[in-house]
Amino acid sequence: MRLPQIATVDEFVPWEETQDEKYEFADGEISLFPGATARHEIIVVNLCLALRGVAAAHQVRGSGLKQLTQTSSRYPDVSVSFDVRDTVDLRYARYPTVLVEVLSPSTRSVDRGPKFDEYRTIETLREYVLVDSSTRWAQVTKRSGDDWIVSLPERAGVLQLESVELQLPFEELYAGTEL
Repeated sequence: MRLPQIATVDEFVPWEETQDEKYEFADGEISLFPGATARHEIIVVNLCLALRGVAAAHQVRGSGLKQLTQTSSRYPDVSVSFDVRDTVDLRYARYPTVLVEVLSPSTRSVDRGPKFDEYRTIETLREYVLVDSSTRWAQVTKRSGDDWIVSLPERAGVLQLESVELQLPFEELYAGTEL
């Protein structure tokens, strides 16, 4: 299939809604949204369940919901929003507090680089989390004023998210993955 020439997120969103598959949009480029492994999906479910327990009154969503920035449309693996504006349109979100990407070999470099560059333009975002799907490893990057503070990677203990008051032991995060 030949992809159309689309210049803006506002042009991309209605186009994608007519497609049978999910696509992402960044820097004027359209790409097919990659599939996920069973291990990847188990980690996402474990994290969503844990977040739902601490953020029950807020929106906790998996990768089926688009996250829009001024220049991109992505599908983060997990998002948490405290903003009532994200309940208006259930097709996409714009005001997350936490975004999580579960790393895989094919997405690792984009999740750590360009995707974070896009996400950190979101004023409401407080924490960006990377969780590895092939080893017990997680890293949280937190907003501090205009700066972003990268935590030392956590390798075996507890994933801590201050913005939602979550402390998730790796045994629960990786439960069912054989890692």
